[in-house]
Amino acid sequence: MPEVRPFYGWRYHPGRVDLRKVVAPPYDVVSPEEVLQYLERDPYNIFHLELGQEGPDRYQKAAEKLNRWIEEGILLREDRPSFYLYRLHFSYEGRSYVRTGFIGLVRLSPFSEGRILPHEKTFPKVTEDRLNLLRATSAQFSQIFALYHDPELETLALARGETLFRLETPAGLIHEISRLTDPALQKKLATFWQPRPFYIADGHHRYTTALRYAEEMETRLKPEGPRCFHYIMMYLCPFEDPGLLVLPTHRVLRRLPPENRLLEILQSLAQVKEITRQGRPSLEERTFVLLTKEKTYEIRLRPEVLARWEKETGLPESELPAAWCARLIESLFGESEKDLKEKGLLSYTPWPEEVEREVSKGAMAFLL
Repeated sequence: MPEVRPFYGWRYHPGRVDLRKVVAPPYDVVSPEEVLQYLERDPYNIFHLELGQEGPDRYQKAAEKLNRWIEEGILLREDRPSFYLYRLHFSYEGRSYVRTGFIGLVRLSPFSEGRILPHEKTFPKVTEDRLNLLRATSAQFSQIFALYHDPELETLALARGETLFRLETPAGLIHEISRLTDPALQKKLATFWQPRPFYIADGHHRYTTALRYAEEMETRLKPEGPRCFHYIMMYLCPFEDPGLLVLPTHRVLRRLPPENRLLEILQSLAQVKEITRQGRPSLEERTFVLLTKEKTYEIRLRPEVLARWEKETGLPESELPAAWCARLIESLFGESEKDLKEKGLLSYTPWPEEVEREVSKGAMAFLL
């Protein structure tokens, strides 16, 4: 099962940079406008390495910039292998949360082996971008977010270490990082994780990229044992952590079928009722809300349709709302979610406010 190791991490020199200006969200959840804001915020913001300027040589420029930061002492290498304890303090709908997890290196394993399990589809265009960056820099700039079962929260009871920094962002998030260097503690954690599978919550493209990169390096170097490229940096969080909040992922579509055709297809698959758009609707099982600029519909899929889809796919995922929505979208457009996303016609967001903003511009959206 998963092999987890401490590692010699690289981190910003706190005396050379303002840490509040160099942190950034995951690279794939920000708009192009937000990316520019982070790039302008500080010359050492991590997005200068993860995203940077467009152009055929941007990957090489990222590598050169990384090496320059190391030479100038902007980045420091740990003097001993460490696990890192990461606490994220945040609020949602008036309630405060603290999510706790560990950062370490995890041995890569194909999904077919069952040690590390996915739940999302991946898109070749995105994977190729991350692979080009990894080839050029030989560096991992952000962690895979993975979940594991710990009903008694034994790992969180071990969460003690040297605090490296605690900072608050303008958005009100508090990031707290501690370093765990005690070999006995590291062994306890690694032993706990060893028999448990990890479930990827976010980072499927980076994980798939790392598998491809490891294959390339094996072919090139033919190593006799495991090397650094056989591992990937992961943020590991227990399913049972009370600070773990999972939001629904809404679908925003930038192509609309004619309204008469839209209703015709929907009514063949579901009970469709036009409703008023007042506040956030409370969604039950088998139910979605479809938003267009002019109208709002409640969509309740028919049981016989769900039974047919499950028989056609043979997948237990067909019992999940996200899978039902994917089938519904394919029925409407004749193309899969994957194909629509590749064409830039579909995006995902957990934020109803973003859904409303896109719908006001003429998009169509499904609230899950």
